[in-house]
Amino acid sequence: MSRPLKILIIILAVLLALYIAGELLIPVGASWYIEREIKKRCPDATDVSVSVRAFPAFKLFSKKYSKLTIEAKEIKLEGIDFDSIKLSSSAYPSGTFDAVIGQGEINDFFSVADSYLENPQVTIQDSEILVTGTLDLGFGPLNVSGTGTLVSRNGREVFIVPDNITVGGGSVPGEYEAAVRQYISDSPIFTVREDLPFTITAIKAGHGKLTITGDVDIEEALKFK
Repeated sequence: MSRPLKILIIILAVLLALYIAGELLIPVGASWYIEREIKKRCPDATDVSVSVRAFPAFKLFSKKYSKLTIEAKEIKLEGIDFDSIKLSSSAYPSGTFDAVIGQGEINDFFSVADSYLENPQVTIQDSEILVTGTLDLGFGPLNVSGTGTLVSRNGREVFIVPDNITVGGGSVPGEYEAAVRQYISDSPIFTVREDLPFTITAIKAGHGKLTITGDVDIEEALKFK
């Protein structure tokens, strides 16, 4: 084997070794960096973990992630204290989220400005929701309470599917009873706060918490620019 050929083989071997090392080490470094930035911005967060991949790995330097997964507990994002949240993306910054919040964070995640109820109060009861408030359909204010499950529509609106509704505090003609129930079923009780980068696809109650899943702009949620 000629000397120039040996030199060429050595150079190619070194380049290949550097490439393989980069493919292995760059994702580790990128994961560490993102995790560090999250902890800097959210110092109270616990159990923070990050996994990030791209091919070729140098795409990570320009945030062209082929797969990104971020998990954390007790983290505050957008003024909301999440018990836990998982952010996933294969087309960053667009992604999905799975989150758990407690009852005290409902009014931080959702807005009641457009709710049909005045002063709505929500209590999470195991797998059901108890909603109370005042409703006025034109024949005087009525105290309304109802239990049921929550469903999301249009990405930002949350409705209660009532199992039981009690109307009191006013005289309601019998023929309006069904109208009240239909109105509650057809009108959102909550909407996702307009300034949040989240839209929801599913919501359910359980063990005193709300589990919410949907879509998210991860860059906006984490304030990464």
